Amino acid sequence: WYQRRVRAIMNMDPSHITRESIASLVRLVPSEEEKNQILEAKLASPDIPLGKEEDYVYTLSVIPDIHSRLHLWAFMIDFDTMEDEVADYLMDLKECCRELQSCETFHLILSYLLEIGNFLRQANDDGFDIQFLSKVADIKDTVKKQTLVHHIATMMHANHPNMGDLHKEIGHTHRVGRVIFDEVEATIAKLDELCDSCWEHLRKISKHTSSTNEVLQRQLNFLKSVAERINTLHVVMKRVRNRYYNLLLFFGIDPVKKYMPPDEFCRVISEFALEYRTAIESVIQEQAKKKKMKERRKTRGIKITDAKGGKGEKEAEPANGGAETAVKKKGFFTRTKSNAVTVEESPETPDEVIMSLEKALNKSEGPRKRTRLKSKMNQRKSLRRTLKNGLTDEELKAAGIK
Repeated sequence: WYQRRVRAIMNMDPSHITRESIASLVRLVPSEEEKNQILEAKLASPDIPLGKEEDYVYTLSVIPDIHSRLHLWAFMIDFDTMEDEVADYLMDLKECCRELQSCETFHLILSYLLEIGNFLRQANDDGFDIQFLSKVADIKDTVKKQTLVHHIATMMHANHPNMGDLHKEIGHTHRVGRVIFDEVEATIAKLDELCDSCWEHLRKISKHTSSTNEVLQRQLNFLKSVAERINTLHVVMKRVRNRYYNLLLFFGIDPVKKYMPPDEFCRVISEFALEYRTAIESVIQEQAKKKKMKERRKTRGIKITDAKGGKGEKEAEPANGGAETAVKKKGFFTRTKSNAVTVEESPETPDEVIMSLEKALNKSEGPRKRTRLKSKMNQRKSLRRTLKNGLTDEELKAAGIK
């Protein structure tokens, strides 16, 4: 098993040793002092075998330049991943500059913000700081307590209903805002440093390896390719940085006097886009609800018997024993109660139905006289008043009292 590990390290065979195992082996490589102590113990007691751990460490120490081999092997495995991370970020930043300069929805929103700001401040400014977008969601009106984003979304929906979703149109901006730009620059610098150190490792390995060795030639070609690819990353980084500077100038920001890192700049716009999407969805739902209520008011109190024909025929629908009748007043139908309304057989036309209902209603309903009902006990006298005032002569005579 130890010999297989040694051959895998010498040939850099990934089928036997994984990237995690390489990191463990780097930590297990003995120092010169540990190597000498194990060798002295083995020479002092040649009949006593070494322990499992000591034997494994001693086997690793036998491999020439094992430290350089492991570090070079780890760099060969990690380089592609690190390069893809940097390249993907640079591509996102490039597309972010393009989409922000060509996004018509974002430009209209900024123009509305500028107009509202000039109106409230009674000014005539040409622009505003892009960081103000992070404060828009906190500004509310004094009447309905709606945010400024809500009012902008209302204006956009009323004047430009066919505009797209801002949050979806700037997808690359969201991705750029999640990655710190300084870390990308640090990754490129780290690739430079690792590449230089790997050249030193290769020089040490070549001293104990034949120049015609296949593994050595593969390592040499890999490092040459890596050097070219890192130089390409530097060139792309410089060009993308210039594109970002032009983007800042496009929005009125001087990259020399007031520089904003790409992650901070894109994060402000990304958070505003999320607030705007929430506001525009709320406005659309509110408009749809108002439209639905308006349609319901048009048909309130109407029973449509022929919806497909569109004739709008109305019929009297008796309810509670025929106590209600549909009556037309001022262009719409309402229900009124009547004491006794009898609906005869419906004529041929709807107008005749309406006229017959009106005649029946006029006959049944007339001016009512309000009469006060007398109490059945109207002859009853108050005993208290009788005892106080006494009885008259007629009352005494009627009672048989002399």
